[in-house]
Amino acid sequence: MKNIFLFIVLSLAYHINFSQDWVQLEDYPGLGRNHPITFSIGTDGYVLAGENEIGYYVKDFYKYDTTTDTWTQLPNFPGYPRGFAYGISHNGKAYVGFGTFDLGPLDDLWEYDPVAEAWTELASCPCGGRLHPAMLEAGGKIYVGLGGNNSGNLDDWWAYDISTDIWEQKADFIAEKRHHPYFFSIDDIAYVGFGHGDDIYNDFYKYEPDTDTWTQVASIPAQGRVAGTQFSYNGKGYALSGDGDTHYYLETGEFWQYTPETDSWFSLPPHPGHSKWAPGCFIVGDVLYFTSGLQYDDGNSETLNDLWRFNLDEIDGIEVVELETLVYPNPTTDKILLSSAVDYQLFSLKGELILEGNASSIEVSKLSKGVYFLNTKIKTFKIIKE
Repeated sequence: MKNIFLFIVLSLAYHINFSQDWVQLEDYPGLGRNHPITFSIGTDGYVLAGENEIGYYVKDFYKYDTTTDTWTQLPNFPGYPRGFAYGISHNGKAYVGFGTFDLGPLDDLWEYDPVAEAWTELASCPCGGRLHPAMLEAGGKIYVGLGGNNSGNLDDWWAYDISTDIWEQKADFIAEKRHHPYFFSIDDIAYVGFGHGDDIYNDFYKYEPDTDTWTQVASIPAQGRVAGTQFSYNGKGYALSGDGDTHYYLETGEFWQYTPETDSWFSLPPHPGHSKWAPGCFIVGDVLYFTSGLQYDDGNSETLNDLWRFNLDEIDGIEVVELETLVYPNPTTDKILLSSAVDYQLFSLKGELILEGNASSIEVSKLSKGVYFLNTKIKTFKIIKE
């Protein structure tokens, strides 16, 4: 074994008061629903459409004033009622589209002006109708792709130029076709992954508009997932809740943070209860608002119209503590050594769980050469096995 070890030193840890992280707020006045369209403009958050608790696609529309903790019902959306659709906000307006209704998948796109309280229908996507696609904004364009329609799962990728009202097809997604992926944008780069196709996936990819190219990034160091919600904040991406790799609820409302600079995932305090299927969220300032979805409790399920708050600035408030974790050697040929015994999980590049336990020494001599991810409660380390 080489005598020169590469030490990875971690001297920061999160100091989190778990009892104060998630705060429940006032429910919105409509029926509970899954797949709500959610977005924020200014200090207001919005909940629109979805499939309600009695199984109907709806078009009702609600505004939440974060300064007064009050809900207002707005006039109904003028397009078709729908579920499995999405919305984003950009420059003080919202853009909503796709999903499905009683007659099938939709390909439309709408703009909402909150000042005029008016909707305008924009150019439909030549990609064809689809439900639960990826939909995000990056660099003044709306990117839509993946999802599913009557023919099955999709892997195409389209860009809508907000300034010209024109759609353009881009390079296809490079992995398996899938619907209900997780997605967000950071610094005008799109990130898309997880979701459900022939399997339920935990892989993740980035799309760079300048070069029209896709690249695989780190898989989430946990089981595959589908039908959660997601957002970006302060240069990082977040994946929240959803179903696990059996398309059934997760034991906790898992909450993960992705950092592009280190290409790594970090686990955050879960929301209360089991995970939710098809919830929504919006961000106002430094606060995450989490709403709706279907949640199981003691074998019973409930479709919710709830609202929860989580202060994101507490995540970025990293407190220096007397904690130093050393992981060495890296690269390694036979063992991973840690400065103290910790709970760990070792994942393959594909996100498969290889080893787990509590130890200060991890035997890896029988593993194939390649890249692995060592997940601890403090950090996920990238490990190279030679």
